[in-house]
Amino acid sequence: MALTDDERSIETIAMFWAHYDDDLVFANPTLLRALAEGHRAHTFFFTGSDAGKGVSEYAEGRERGIRAAYDTMRGAAGPWSDETLVLANGLFLTVTRPDGDDRISLSFLRLPDGGLRGGGYAATGWHSLPKVLNGELSEIRTIDDRQSVTLDQLHSTVAELVALHKPTIVITNYPGFEDPDGDDHPDHQTVGRVVSAVVETGIIPADMVRYAIGYPSARRPANIDPELLDRKLTVFAAYGANDPVVTRPEARDYLGVRGFGEWLQREYLVPHSEIGARAEG
Repeated sequence: MALTDDERSIETIAMFWAHYDDDLVFANPTLLRALAEGHRAHTFFFTGSDAGKGVSEYAEGRERGIRAAYDTMRGAAGPWSDETLVLANGLFLTVTRPDGDDRISLSFLRLPDGGLRGGGYAATGWHSLPKVLNGELSEIRTIDDRQSVTLDQLHSTVAELVALHKPTIVITNYPGFEDPDGDDHPDHQTVGRVVSAVVETGIIPADMVRYAIGYPSARRPANIDPELLDRKLTVFAAYGANDPVVTRPEARDYLGVRGFGEWLQREYLVPHSEIGARAEG
């Protein structure tokens, strides 16, 4: 299911993702079509997407890449300005917006990437979101070591940002307690669990929430038509030019990247009512 085929308005999208590029890979072409139609998108990233490198040129490059991708989707290029948003729970986020276009904001908390096994990396103290969710850690440090973050603060951050942006749709990673087709990245699963727990409290109306199936989408049929796929690849290429792990010379070359080639040809968004959500985290 693509959100653009849904009956619900997408006037304002609030998104919550584990990593820079989850939105581009797993919630497109919904996102690019929404921006092309003049709608608003406010995106929050839990991790610094550092792949165990901590504060690094790699992580900073991925942030540049995500800005470049949003420039491509909005059809304009120019400077972005950063500001600090202090939340009621005491956390502070870096919020960046393209100058002159208040439809779009990207918010960064910069927690450590947990890796494919969910255990974290030595460079960031073996901290990870899955460890906070399962109680192994009571708090997690940001990669710049400026903040300690608890699970309760993650929940309240989601709630506060939804209240701030007043979305008509919320999109996030698919929660890990019910993976329909196989294993996903543990960070994806955890972010979905965090958001679904807030939904289960009633703070976020369940009917506005969609969960994007991540890595397991590769086992489902490709469902993006050629014209939209070309646009999606162009957007991802703008990001990929700043990510040395995936970068390729041409947009269509990304179809040959292991994993990404399958994920980019698919988009599956699942309503909250279909996941059998259990608010365990």
